[in-house]
Amino acid sequence: MATKPEQFTRDDAKIYVTVNGRDYQGWLSSNIERSLETLSSRFTIPVSLIPGNPPNIKRQDAIKVRINDTLVVTGTVLAAEPFYKRDDCGLKVEGRSRSGDLVACSAIYQGGQWRNAKLDRIARDLCTPFGIDVTIDTDIGAPIRDLKVEHSETVVDVLSRAARLRGVLVTTDAQGRVLITRAGKEKSHGAIVRGVNVISMESVGTDAERHSDYFCYGQGNVTHRSSLQTLEVGSTAADPVKAFKKAIQQKAQAKDPEMRRYLPLVINANGNNDASDMQRLVDHTMRVRRGHAYGLKYVVEGWTWKGKPWEINTRVPIYDDIAGLDGDEWLICEVKQSVELKEGDVTELLVRPKEAYDTGPLKTKMKRRQGKGKRGKDGAVLEVKGDPS
Repeated sequence: MATKPEQFTRDDAKIYVTVNGRDYQGWLSSNIERSLETLSSRFTIPVSLIPGNPPNIKRQDAIKVRINDTLVVTGTVLAAEPFYKRDDCGLKVEGRSRSGDLVACSAIYQGGQWRNAKLDRIARDLCTPFGIDVTIDTDIGAPIRDLKVEHSETVVDVLSRAARLRGVLVTTDAQGRVLITRAGKEKSHGAIVRGVNVISMESVGTDAERHSDYFCYGQGNVTHRSSLQTLEVGSTAADPVKAFKKAIQQKAQAKDPEMRRYLPLVINANGNNDASDMQRLVDHTMRVRRGHAYGLKYVVEGWTWKGKPWEINTRVPIYDDIAGLDGDEWLICEVKQSVELKEGDVTELLVRPKEAYDTGPLKTKMKRRQGKGKRGKDGAVLEVKGDPS
């Protein structure tokens, strides 16, 4: 049995916003949302109105949001509207991270196409016009042979397509920069422990988006003259047109061994891609869909663990006998810090198997088994077999 962490002590954490060089304290119904599945972090924070000294916060102002001394969001004010009730008044500040502009805006690049360009160059070409920096903390692989901007695609659409070809993640950091990384490189400083800091848990996800076989078809450039030579079949010359088609047609396939029905899915690979690019794409798609079929949503006490807020894309150990987890590490995919009338300051954590965002070898096998004590609606719980790291 894994050793549980030391006893949890709830911190008296506070949310602060900094606008135009001045700090304000958030209160009551503050809400901050960060997700590994979107490039945009969002926040809604009511700021106290002091008679005779109103907050100097306006739409389009730059803003920084902190929990205690830790920066969590750097972004832009989208709304700053006054409100009042019988016993209080304030300014409701809403906004999103700087990287959120890449979700809302179209991708515009001169020529609309890259050839033999590395992922970092593609990302910087797209992000530089917005004044958004790109940071990389992982190997991004070889250059991408061909990538085109499709009509009406957003910046994040293009970035996501390119990232899938290299098996990496595109997300954002606390400074509002675009971060190209891999899943779960860092371990969380906290832990999820039933009976200690957990208020509630529910299982999320279904097999509705999973398939048994994933196929990708594409076209590759013909680079060798031998590819165009007439093929001999027995003593009869084969059709050179068929030989040409065989030379340029590419195919990749991935199978989900847990799916018992025939449920094929064909994935389109735009541009000229080699076999390894396409194989990474189908492998990535299979694992993402499989990983998203499993998930646990926890509500835990407080906004922090030992004074530090929870972070996305970190591996968190979970001690929950009902979920069948005893120190197993799952990936924090989403963090929502908010205030509830009954529970006060709480954090909602969405966790999934690391393979939901990873193209490495399959390391975990999901099974349903009878749990100890109280069971969920289906009378079963999740269990992880193998090395989840």
